Amino acid sequence: MTHPGTSEQESRWTVEVLRRAGAALNGRMVGVWVVEDSGTLRPLASNGTEAQAWEVTPDVKVAVTHLAMPAPPGSRWVAGRLADDQWCVAPVRDSVPDPPPVERERRSRERLALELAGLCLGLSARVLGEGMPADLDLFERFMEQLGSFAQDIGGPLAVARTAVVRSGAVLAEAVPTDEAGRARLIEDLRAAGRALEQAVSLVRTVHDRARAVLEHGGEFDVVQVVWSCVDAERPQAALRGASIELKTLAYVVSVPGSADSLRMAVASMLRLAVRGLQGRVGTVTVSLENVGPVVRLVVSAPGAEVVDGQSAVADARRVVETGFGGTLTVTSVAGEGATLTLSLPAPTHRFRDPALWWER
Repeated sequence: MTHPGTSEQESRWTVEVLRRAGAALNGRMVGVWVVEDSGTLRPLASNGTEAQAWEVTPDVKVAVTHLAMPAPPGSRWVAGRLADDQWCVAPVRDSVPDPPPVERERRSRERLALELAGLCLGLSARVLGEGMPADLDLFERFMEQLGSFAQDIGGPLAVARTAVVRSGAVLAEAVPTDEAGRARLIEDLRAAGRALEQAVSLVRTVHDRARAVLEHGGEFDVVQVVWSCVDAERPQAALRGASIELKTLAYVVSVPGSADSLRMAVASMLRLAVRGLQGRVGTVTVSLENVGPVVRLVVSAPGAEVVDGQSAVADARRVVETGFGGTLTVTSVAGEGATLTLSLPAPTHRFRDPALWWER
């Protein structure tokens, strides 16, 4: 029997734990009881009938009372009948109890079985959401501080980035006096601009991920996924005589879903484009940009041929549609090339400024 208020998943887990504990006790009765506000016990589950559980409840109460442990209201106890009709009890807990004070284990086999059953039930309750980890508040406070830090440091970085953009733009348009010195200064500013761009991107990514954790969301950075896929596929593409080039890349794009699922879809797109070149030397270009509320990833391969109906396309499209509510289209013209376009809705995003002078 299990209590009617328990969920189906928890009920199945409880029944299985009690079944195994009962087997360790040679098939004798094992159950779980909870302490009510009045101090009485109420059976929650057992490997017997509900009537049997209520019948032995007074005996279990005696065993809990005799145990040198507090039994506050709401605490749960695993109890099992021993061979001499006495009852052995162990608390339901989510942490491992301290070992015995001496090296030799003095607890009986039955006692150890019941303590393990109580530990299993306690840990499962924490995983299923009945109880929250004791350090969850500390973790959330840490994430709040991390997000606040990222927001604070992001401001000065953004100001520095703006200053570099303006200085570089003015210098690039100024009448040259020392052409060589001017070229070196422009290159230095470009390097500083790229470094600041990367720093701002990383800080905002930290801020977005901290916010996603606090909101219990599953957002991730699409830019990082695309970048890692390109880096991972370049060696295999080179073996086929092809190169993969990042043409344009969005700033920071956060979308909900599984990063691993999108990584699989993007990798499939790159492999399809490379294989579509059929061993010919060519370049596959990748661009990621926003078009209104949509994030669009475009993989282009001039001279490649990609058949829309093949299984790899169908698998990638299914991942995009079911996992992200997006679309995947394939356009292939013989003799001209193929373009694979992945579109995702993006509820929160930041994109690279298209007017950055160092990207020209």
